[in-house]
Amino acid sequence: MHLCLLVTFALFLASCGHTNRLSEYPIFNNLALYETRVLPKAIDADVWIAPPPSDTARPTTVSWALEIVRAAGEIIAEAEASRKLQEALVPEELAAAAGRGFQKAAETYLRLQPVRSLQADPPFLVETILEEFRLASSPTGVRAQVAVRSRILHRPSAEVVWENSTRETIPLQRTMAAVLVPGGATVASIFNATRLLSLEVTEIRRILEYAAQNAGEKLGESLRKDVAKLPRKGE
Repeated sequence: MHLCLLVTFALFLASCGHTNRLSEYPIFNNLALYETRVLPKAIDADVWIAPPPSDTARPTTVSWALEIVRAAGEIIAEAEASRKLQEALVPEELAAAAGRGFQKAAETYLRLQPVRSLQADPPFLVETILEEFRLASSPTGVRAQVAVRSRILHRPSAEVVWENSTRETIPLQRTMAAVLVPGGATVASIFNATRLLSLEVTEIRRILEYAAQNAGEKLGESLRKDVAKLPRKGE
């Protein structure tokens, strides 16, 4: 019986579409406070060490099986797997990772320099919101489904200057470069659920955070494209 992992961390916001008013504000070479957040919704984290219910239209709680799984020379019980995921899935840290991905683009292409607090009276606020983080496992590997929204606000007017969202499905194998792969684990096997749960909590957390950061970088690429469309001086 293979390990089937399903972790759901869903934080939904109303859809707002894409806003681009960069040309209307003195945003270049200015100051901004960068913030990240998640909505205070319930977080559901379940580990299934058994096949999931066949009737997906009527979700039910899967009773904890007495099964254990062997991974990387260790025996992982369901309680241990659950503990690792609970400790590794930190919503605030996932949101911060997504924010770092977007902030890099805002600093690079808008030259929006960060300040520490509102006491510096920055004219802009850059906010990144983690809307959804879902982990799903199959025999072919583990993937993260990440939904992120970023927006830039003009504080004096409270107007939205720029806003966009993205929903990405990220195979966790892409995050391999961000973690120290333990000796003895192979590239091909490390990202199925069994191998993932054999890692230390800190390594699992880094893998998940890198997936969130990747989604933030996708939004950053959207910002770059909008900046590239702005008229140049003298044109």
